[in-house]
Amino acid sequence: MDVKVRSADAAAVGVKVWSVNLDRPGMPGWSSLSTAECRRALRFADPLERRRWVVARSTLKRLLGELTGVPAARLAIRADPGGRPSVDGLDFNLSHSGQWALIAVAPEGQRVGVDVERISAETGFMELAARMYQPEEAERVRTAGAPEFFRLWTAKEAFVKATGIGLAGLRDTEVTREGSAALVGSRSRAERWPVRWLDVAPGYAAALVTTSWTPAPRTG
Repeated sequence: MDVKVRSADAAAVGVKVWSVNLDRPGMPGWSSLSTAECRRALRFADPLERRRWVVARSTLKRLLGELTGVPAARLAIRADPGGRPSVDGLDFNLSHSGQWALIAVAPEGQRVGVDVERISAETGFMELAARMYQPEEAERVRTAGAPEFFRLWTAKEAFVKATGIGLAGLRDTEVTREGSAALVGSRSRAERWPVRWLDVAPGYAAALVTTSWTPAPRTG
């Protein structure tokens, strides 16, 4: 499996992160996908995007299979009531953009969110920042341009993925200059989570957020 381990940025929190070049030859892994996953892949009209999705998904399953000792084709990925996936006590997250994917896996007791985005100045980023970002964040984007917009966006996406609040929470997520993320109005240090920006490839922004998590006690 041709993936690059980038766990150094996250080693302090026990999280492992892999970057995957989705365009390397010989990587598609249809055999590890379920029937539902194959059907989803076939819905991509663009052959390149279909191939990239298959590589990302099959690599995720192969990594999780190695960590759990379960063959990728038999791996059961479960979803909680909020739709968050997990497998055998491990929390994980997958993000891909362009030719790169990031896979993050956290041990039991932690949740992880990761995001990678290809930087583009053609996305109307200033208009998006004005609508979706806090005033101080939008000012940072006006000063630094597209790279700062995507840097903040990856942090916000990683945060909402880790906390499970969903993409609807992007607008209410605040990323500080010091590198922490929280919902707007959160003043307690316990409610703010460190952002770790990752160096994936030139022209890409990426971020990782991990949170502690204690499952609700079982009843009955």
